[in-house]
Amino acid sequence: MTTSSTDSAAALATRRDDLSRDRITLLRGTAIIALGYGVGAALQSTYVYASYIPDWAYVSIWARLGANAIAVVVLVGVLALIQAHRATRLWVMIGYVVLAAAVASTVRFGAQLAFGVHADASDPARDAELISGFVLGAVSGFIGMWAMATRRTARVRTRAAARDAVHVELAVKALEQEEIRVRRAVAEGLHGTLQSKLVLVDARLEDVLVHTADGGLTREDVESLGWVRAQLAEARETDVREMSRLLYPDRIELGVVPAVRALLGRLPSSIATRLTVSDAVRRLDDPTGCSLTVSERLLAVRVVEEAVTNALKHGPASSVVVTLDVEDDVLHVGVENDGQLYDPSSAGLPSGTARLGTRLSFVGGRLAISPGREKGARLEAWLPLGAGAE
Repeated sequence: MTTSSTDSAAALATRRDDLSRDRITLLRGTAIIALGYGVGAALQSTYVYASYIPDWAYVSIWARLGANAIAVVVLVGVLALIQAHRATRLWVMIGYVVLAAAVASTVRFGAQLAFGVHADASDPARDAELISGFVLGAVSGFIGMWAMATRRTARVRTRAAARDAVHVELAVKALEQEEIRVRRAVAEGLHGTLQSKLVLVDARLEDVLVHTADGGLTREDVESLGWVRAQLAEARETDVREMSRLLYPDRIELGVVPAVRALLGRLPSSIATRLTVSDAVRRLDDPTGCSLTVSERLLAVRVVEEAVTNALKHGPASSVVVTLDVEDDVLHVGVENDGQLYDPSSAGLPSGTARLGTRLSFVGGRLAISPGREKGARLEAWLPLGAGAE
């Protein structure tokens, strides 16, 4: 079955379900109101009118209730038979209700004749019975129609809000994928094209230095060329490579754990590192079938990068501990260092940390930074998983 036929079948099923709900709302609302009016009218006729019309004193209340019950059944039955729940225009709704009320009023009077409420069809109360029955039926039908229309309006608004929420979620996912694509492309460009050009420039400078070492260039010129070559080498080995890693971390395609290990492996040897990974994370991050999307992996690694950057920048940390865990489909990333004690009252969130917190909030996550147990700081992030497929 193609996608279009599947969508058409789903839309048809939704339409049938909507009509069924509209039908139930209309008929149930009409029946409840009509029954209330019918019982009230029977009691009124029995205990009030009988006081002024002696002939009615001997009419059983059950006869009146039975006639009114039949009228309610006919009213609801006619609305169901003509499929009044399919009406969408006001004048069509009014026409259906008027028709059903007229039929129900006529049947009600016939039932009253059959049950002995009235002696014959020429009874003086005939017109009053017909008119009152019609009015009660029409009022009940209009209330049922109003309930159905109100439900329709609420349903339309709810679905519109749901569609808007889906559109927003899809837009966020599309932006995430575009961000990943751009990051990968720029990282590959920096690591490939730009670095290759720097290698060629460095080789040409080396040739120039060799050819001009005993030539007309002064010693200062040779030293300047040597300095340029050293700067190019540093840019190639450090700046370009680090920028590439920042855009698209190493081993991110393999999973969060390999990427975090690669990140911690680049720290100076003077900083001890420890990575604690729960079994739940290992199952989700299995390279043979990783359940984490690239955007989720990238956000988790960014949390560790931000915490490591803060540890190197704000205090001489001697250890960095990273924990990864999953609970209730929420990935928890915790990074703690033993550097300078973080004081929330004297320092606000670093700009990078604040931006990362905003980024997490877009996908329903959150970020928190707090002082360590005795010194340093602890950065924690909670990232809901499975919000959308990649």
